Amino acid sequence: MDDPITRHQTAARILDLLAEQAPRPVPIRAVAGGLGIDRRTAAKYLDLLAQRGDVTMQRFGQKKLYRPSRRVPLGRVFDRLRHAIMILDAELEIRMVNASLLDTLGIPPGRSPVGTRLDDLDLPILGEPAVRETIGQIRRGLPHSPELQVVERGGDGDRIFLVEFETLDAPGGPDIVISLREITALRRAESDLADTERKMATLFDSLPNGVILFDGGGAITYANRAALRVLGLHSVADLRNASVFDIACYRDRLPSLVRAGRLTETELACDFDKLGRERGLETTRFGVAYFEVVFTPIRTESGGPPREYAILFKDITARRRAERELKERLQGISTNLPGIVYQFYARDTGEWGVYYVDERSDEILGLAREPLKDWFQRLTACIAPEDREEWEDSIHDVVRRVAPWHFEGLMVRPGGGEMFLRGISKPIRLQGEIVFNGIFFDITDRKRAEEALTESHFLEMRYRSFFEDACNGVLIYRPVAGGGDLLITDVNRVAADLLRVDRADLIGLRLFEVFPEMATPEVRGLVGRVLATGRPEVARPARYRDRDDFPWISRYVFRLPSGELASFMIDVSEALEEDGMAGAGAPFRIAGLHDLDPTA
Repeated sequence: MDDPITRHQTAARILDLLAEQAPRPVPIRAVAGGLGIDRRTAAKYLDLLAQRGDVTMQRFGQKKLYRPSRRVPLGRVFDRLRHAIMILDAELEIRMVNASLLDTLGIPPGRSPVGTRLDDLDLPILGEPAVRETIGQIRRGLPHSPELQVVERGGDGDRIFLVEFETLDAPGGPDIVISLREITALRRAESDLADTERKMATLFDSLPNGVILFDGGGAITYANRAALRVLGLHSVADLRNASVFDIACYRDRLPSLVRAGRLTETELACDFDKLGRERGLETTRFGVAYFEVVFTPIRTESGGPPREYAILFKDITARRRAERELKERLQGISTNLPGIVYQFYARDTGEWGVYYVDERSDEILGLAREPLKDWFQRLTACIAPEDREEWEDSIHDVVRRVAPWHFEGLMVRPGGGEMFLRGISKPIRLQGEIVFNGIFFDITDRKRAEEALTESHFLEMRYRSFFEDACNGVLIYRPVAGGGDLLITDVNRVAADLLRVDRADLIGLRLFEVFPEMATPEVRGLVGRVLATGRPEVARPARYRDRDDFPWISRYVFRLPSGELASFMIDVSEALEEDGMAGAGAPFRIAGLHDLDPTA
């Protein structure tokens, strides 16, 4: 046979020919003809391949028929291994190489080095002094390193290989198995990862907020400088006796986030005095602190459940205390105001609601303060139907114009009853929203007073219309001087004409002083009876002055709800003259007037 390269190539061509004809068996003559070699050479190659198990032979009479072996083709499997492999015998003759090695060392497939001594070849990597020294140590049975890292320098950049060594027992000395694996990408990735870790550590340590990494059991695996500063600690070692779960006053808060396994923003309170007593945590902090926290699980590449978690937290204790003081101050102010202080927001997304409502909402409006998130919607539902459209339109209008708001309308309390509500507020334009700071007043008493005043004014107009335009005289007076006289408080135009005195001159005068002729026992008795009993009486006709130019006047006297007396005056002079009774003291009846007398 020819040199090793030719033998290897010929064997490979025979196997390819048999594979093309499979499953039909091929005789020796056909193999020789197909490859252009003599029959005897073809027979020797086929016998060798049969011994190796690459082909099977069956007889058909005197003929030998060959087909590819059905067993696992170890040679082909060897060729398909990802690692580059070379097997040397004790004399350093190359016994086997796979396709990966040829590719790694840049050897063309048709130039296999099998059958050649390693020393006769100038191969990259394998010619490195460290590799040759290790091979020599193996041949001499000396201790050696099982692997080496070799760097191949090149114009396109360095390539890094891991060279591994194994030995196989064989007659005449052990065979040496050399495995090459390029790890350039791996080393670069490791370097990049280390660089990334350094950058992350630098980033974490430069963050103003605390960062803590921990496992599912709460054991802390990392804490940055800000975390130690916020917790009042000097080093991570100070946390050796503490669990991250101990930081929260409610110990189940963080475990519940771990169980939920999703990104969450929340707030935590930490009692440092309790941590010191129960966990022996030596911290410079004391009292209760408040933290704004972002919790996140750290996902694994495999997609399985996370094994590590992180919290990013910021100390908001000062802010919380300031908010509490501001709230207490606001409550102190609002409780002394006559209405309900509130803060309404209208976001650019169209959402409406309140940030704050005075705690006296239930007391003044009858509307529960909580839940605060729907307080405004519940208040809107309480606005009387006849005023609700104006309520909503007015809010839309001021939100659109960013203008002060004013509203007055009727509100139906949730527990029943009505009240008049007045709302005022001034807007502030902020990022993404408009905030209205305002106050609601209960103006029910004012509205009732306005209604009463309006009604009183209406009644006054009706009274004046009746009083002034009546066809008969009306005189209003009240007893003074212990009932000894009557003070004139009002008089209409007709009465003033009957008494021959200007109206303005009569009001405020005493009746018996102006008209002494009326101060008779009969008149005084009538006045006393009407005041005492409240029963109206008709007085005998009389002249207010004993003069011929004064008419005879009959009076219908009754008591008003105010305690005053009213005298309904009718001129009966003509009626008396017709009856011939003028100046007579006999009893009389005048049609119309006496019909009003309940005693008649």
